[in-house]
Amino acid sequence: MLVLIVVFVVSLVTGVSALFKESKPYQTALTKAQESEWVIEQLGEPIEESGMAQGNINYSGNQGTADLKIPVKGPKNSGEILVWGDKSGDEWTYKYIRFRVSGSEQEYDLINNRLLSTESD
Repeated sequence: MLVLIVVFVVSLVTGVSALFKESKPYQTALTKAQESEWVIEQLGEPIEESGMAQGNINYSGNQGTADLKIPVKGPKNSGEILVWGDKSGDEWTYKYIRFRVSGSEQEYDLINNRLLSTESD
């Protein structure tokens, strides 16, 4: 019985993780981070996923929302991509796609390619 419960939980987690990774918001955000000179400068290359994404994606008919936190890493450092968007029809509109360096208050806007905040001393 315990083995069945463990298998069920692992299958559930794996399935949810796969749904996140296959989603348009996840793919768009990861691509933007991997192509950003600023993110590359912070993490080095290659930039890869690091662990499981957190958050949620909801669909209802042709409408949807996404609110995700995607952990990423490179040879120099790690961080997370923050995504918040809405879907209408086949199109996603992003309120933001940001990158945050681990252990820092710095956030970089991956849509407008600009630094949003810096750490205070």
